[in-house]
Amino acid sequence: MNRLTNKKTLKEILAAYDRQIRKDMGFWIKYRPSCWADLLPEKFIRPLLTFIKMKGGKKFVLILAFLLSLVFVGVIPTLSFIWSNIFRIWWILLVIPLSYWTLAIISVYSRVLVQGVFEFSRAVLKELK
Repeated sequence: MNRLTNKKTLKEILAAYDRQIRKDMGFWIKYRPSCWADLLPEKFIRPLLTFIKMKGGKKFVLILAFLLSLVFVGVIPTLSFIWSNIFRIWWILLVIPLSYWTLAIISVYSRVLVQGVFEFSRAVLKELK
């Protein structure tokens, strides 16, 4: 029975990731760089086209578009992914040191307790002789 629940949970998780991927793909298709000119005002398009026709204008616009694409396609989704999973990562950063210190403290105190029990038993055995 528990196995079916895990499979259902896995299917739900994969479906959630699939929905998110489709949503992101729809966003990037809708706002692809070839459609950015439609977002500009009409007054700005003519000077931009004359700037692009200049000697260094085409190179500048291509480099700028490349950098903006890297930022929007690479950096922002990465930050979004990190932010959405930061609490899962935070648990890892919390659990590992806590488990280490718990084991360290337990091992030290158990050693002290065992030595105390041995000393007590030696003292009792010496008194009984």
